[in-house]
Amino acid sequence: MHPILFKIDGLTIYTYGVIMALAFLTGYFYMLYLARVSGQEVGFYQDLFFWVMIVGILGAKLLYIIVEWRSVFSDFSFRGLVNCLRGGLVWYGGVVANLVFIYFYCKRKEKSFALVADTLSSPSAVGLAMGRWGCLMAGCCYGKPTHLPWAIVYPDHPIRHPMAGIPVHPSPLYESFGVFVIAWILYRVFRKQAGRGVCAILLFLLYGVLRFFLEFFRGDPERGYVLPGVLSTSQFISLLIIPVSIYLLYRQLKAPFPKEAEPKPASKGSK
Repeated sequence: MHPILFKIDGLTIYTYGVIMALAFLTGYFYMLYLARVSGQEVGFYQDLFFWVMIVGILGAKLLYIIVEWRSVFSDFSFRGLVNCLRGGLVWYGGVVANLVFIYFYCKRKEKSFALVADTLSSPSAVGLAMGRWGCLMAGCCYGKPTHLPWAIVYPDHPIRHPMAGIPVHPSPLYESFGVFVIAWILYRVFRKQAGRGVCAILLFLLYGVLRFFLEFFRGDPERGYVLPGVLSTSQFISLLIIPVSIYLLYRQLKAPFPKEAEPKPASKGSK
């Protein structure tokens, strides 16, 4: 855990914020690369990214507030408001909010929603995988106690950690590795199936499965529960998403490839 990267004349630079910025930048340039190699209009994605970033953060924060409304609204002080704004994001909320936004944005711009969603899928996974490094540095999303040889131990300085001195599962690293694998799978599928919505559906399906099982290693109770101590909020959402994703994937793979959404290969001189 290394929550504070450095300080300059009283200005504190947090490691989590720096890593999140790097994650967004990496996702941005990766997205432009996929748009370029699939023959799409790069400018469209340059304009879209700003809104995707804002809507994603707002959606992730909104779902966090819904899940943790008791703790959020128990403190109406200015300090409580600042703490709420500084921390607490739920990835599912950001993705769902962006899907709704992108759908209407594509309708307005007369673009294929399926193709755009496919193009954003692998970069979104890469951004999430990198973002979990920030969680590791901040000490959040920590795992349950374990005696496995790769267990990590959080210190009690500079911020007191609930599991300080206790070996725990490095759950942020588990998720980061798993999501990087998902990103690679989505990239391979994108090069063959872009425009059918298959990549976007696979992102929900594969992450839903990963997150469901990952929750068994998580030890942070503040992430929220539907059934206390039994079924976390993320597991509940995964159980809803997985069967729907399987059905949609089956339907999309059986349907003919939409010719109007078929990407054209980029020309050799394109940049």
